[in-house]
Amino acid sequence: MANKSKELLLDNNNMLYNQNQQIGNIVSTLAQTNQVAAVVQEKLNDQGEKIQTIATTNKDIQRETRRVDKQTNQIIRREFYMKLILYLIAILLFAANIIVLAIKLSD
Repeated sequence: MANKSKELLLDNNNMLYNQNQQIGNIVSTLAQTNQVAAVVQEKLNDQGEKIQTIATTNKDIQRETRRVDKQTNQIIRREFYMKLILYLIAILLFAANIIVLAIKLSD
């Protein structure tokens, strides 16, 4: 009977020892997981800052693009009016030449 009790106590002791080792392994794994999570969190924060910087840069580029588009449209509009004025001047000069020619021929 004492042997059985002793064996039971030894078995229980071995089970407790194994469980303590498992708990130690779990604690070690949790510590490593916590370290990895901290590194991941830091990288995510860095990427978040990069994304915010890129978003700001993108907004600046869009604003600049709109400004350049407006300037381009103004230049195109000015070019159109200048060509129109040149064509009108050319037509008026041609008409003036015809009138001068007609006056000279009639004399």
